[in-house]
Amino acid sequence: MVALLVGLLLSLLKSQLYALQTFAGEDSELSRVIYVMDSNLSKRLITHVETNGEKLVALTFDDGPDPLYTNDVLEILEKYNIKATFFVVGENAQAHPELIRREIDAGHEIENHTYTHADLSRANAAGTEEEIKKTDALLGRMLNRNMKYFRPPKKLFRPETIDIAERNGYQTVLWTICVENAQSPTPQAMAKRVIDAARPGMIILAHDGRLDRSKTLLALPIIIKAYQEQGYQFVTLDELLKTSDA
Repeated sequence: MVALLVGLLLSLLKSQLYALQTFAGEDSELSRVIYVMDSNLSKRLITHVETNGEKLVALTFDDGPDPLYTNDVLEILEKYNIKATFFVVGENAQAHPELIRREIDAGHEIENHTYTHADLSRANAAGTEEEIKKTDALLGRMLNRNMKYFRPPKKLFRPETIDIAERNGYQTVLWTICVENAQSPTPQAMAKRVIDAARPGMIILAHDGRLDRSKTLLALPIIIKAYQEQGYQFVTLDELLKTSDA
């Protein structure tokens, strides 16, 4: 009886979290609290990885490919000899296949970020599945392999989104910290916030599309150098997750 009541309370709490999240600004304190609570409630929602103290982190990028920023991001990654994971928007990949090819040729990982950058907190089950499957089919043709990880845009999604992703062969992955933040107006402040939060198993989110990402381009070298000086190694998301299975 107690277990049943606890289960019902957790289910009710989670439904309220998703409802509140729709109205919370992405960088607001309410959004942060919802994110932390939801991450703790759902073990199927990946926000960090246990590496047993090994200094590994994953640098991930959303919203590309975008010719305004993706090429510059790739140059930075090449300069520091690191591999990253790109959660790409299907329609952007369709428009810029040469950037996808460049990412693959450089050894980076490509994963699914919906086809139109949809707000999945407002999408029904059929709409969510179409966003995932359309991008999956496109990337499958382009890369000749299966993708593993899905990230809902702006961490906006419904309780069934994770089920739909899993039904289509995906684990849902969010992040530990985001480079872009409303409380960090300069590249230096953006970098300091991410550097101060450094710990093994982090999933760092940055963006290479949609909005003005010029500050991100300036912050990235500061972050990468500081992490490398502390002994951290940047790996792809898949490599990071495999450490928790070892």
